Amino acid sequence: MKFSMGPEQVILRGIRPEEQLWGAYQFPRPYDLGDRLVVAVHVTEDNIKSFGQQNRWMESRDRGKTWREIDPAVAAECGLRLPDGDRIYFPMENGVSLANYAPEPQEYLTPGYDFSRQAEEGTLPIPDGFTCWPGGVQINAYDARRLPPSLAGSEWRMLRIPAGETRPIEERAAVDWPYLTRVVFNGPGYDAILKPIFPRGTPKLGPDGAIWVSAFSGEGHLDPENGQYSPYYSAELFRSEDRGRSFQRRGHMEYPADGREYPYQSGGFSDSDFEFMPDGSILWLFRSAWYASTGYEWAPMYWARSMDGGFTWTRPKEFAPVGILPRLCTLQNGITLALYARPGIFMKACKDGKGLEWSEPFEIMTAGDRSALANVSVKRPRFHDWDGACNNPEMLPLTENSVLVFYSDFYYPDGEGIKRKTILCREITIEP
Repeated sequence: MKFSMGPEQVILRGIRPEEQLWGAYQFPRPYDLGDRLVVAVHVTEDNIKSFGQQNRWMESRDRGKTWREIDPAVAAECGLRLPDGDRIYFPMENGVSLANYAPEPQEYLTPGYDFSRQAEEGTLPIPDGFTCWPGGVQINAYDARRLPPSLAGSEWRMLRIPAGETRPIEERAAVDWPYLTRVVFNGPGYDAILKPIFPRGTPKLGPDGAIWVSAFSGEGHLDPENGQYSPYYSAELFRSEDRGRSFQRRGHMEYPADGREYPYQSGGFSDSDFEFMPDGSILWLFRSAWYASTGYEWAPMYWARSMDGGFTWTRPKEFAPVGILPRLCTLQNGITLALYARPGIFMKACKDGKGLEWSEPFEIMTAGDRSALANVSVKRPRFHDWDGACNNPEMLPLTENSVLVFYSDFYYPDGEGIKRKTILCREITIEP
């Protein structure tokens, strides 16, 4: 495979990295609306309390060469277009404070405790399990069916723009999620915050005409095979046959930390992406890195494959040594691309139509120490000083043999040479 890279195009310049190194002016989410490209840019803290805060939105009418800011109301137009002309969009949601709920003290856990009893409104039961993060944060996990009725629902907030209309209608999509586990953050910075469960993946239409979307569990969950608590994330794959009115789980991937094929230090399988391959298989990539669980900002990315429409999957294997936000797409020329990062940004290409044979990684951003590019030099760089980017890249097909890659660079100079956290895009062309 031959890769070639076009010039960087500035989408949006933000703050200097020394003002806020992590969170603001990161995580670009691009969408192709046909006559224009738009990108959502996260400009607040990276926190479950602020997931749903308003992004800044940028628009390009020349396929990524120039950009201008537009009204955030465009978000509703950025959903998946269905065959009937409807668009559906899953907005990000903020965590909800349960500070006024009375938790049942752990000391009342006895051999006779009834873990099947649903809690009354205004109360929280003894958790099914809990894990801890550095700094004194405790994350309690609850089988959603045990929570009070107002918190026990299994649904996603969804916006639908009917065909021929311009205004979105809010709906609630029912989600069949066996052993759905809700997590509540407690401790410094968290006031009993219930984490939202909106799908984090990119919805796609499958060759079967159904809507598919990936998600992942909270920080700790109940394994649906045995109902036991696991401190890891699990990756989930959902499918809808009724135009998004309801979703059923089709794939579930536990992280089997056996210390041999899998490194024990991991947060489990969280961010993921999938692609329908030309041979009829489905390829699924998984992130395993999670700093709060291990102290490491990087860890291997894994892959699994299904030949029966997602009912069964191969045992995951390592795909690359890093990969915090895997992204997959297949171009019109039949080449499937995998984009992944941290540290650095890389791309692989597959042409066998199966997802089994891949090119050597093409480097888009170095994985080496970039801290010397900062406004203020540091003698001993922290990881994100070293990295100099959020490395949560995205891509959109541009032509039959090229994509636009979107990413942030913490050290991109403005007109006066001051390094600012900047959202960029550049075209990558791939030829056999």
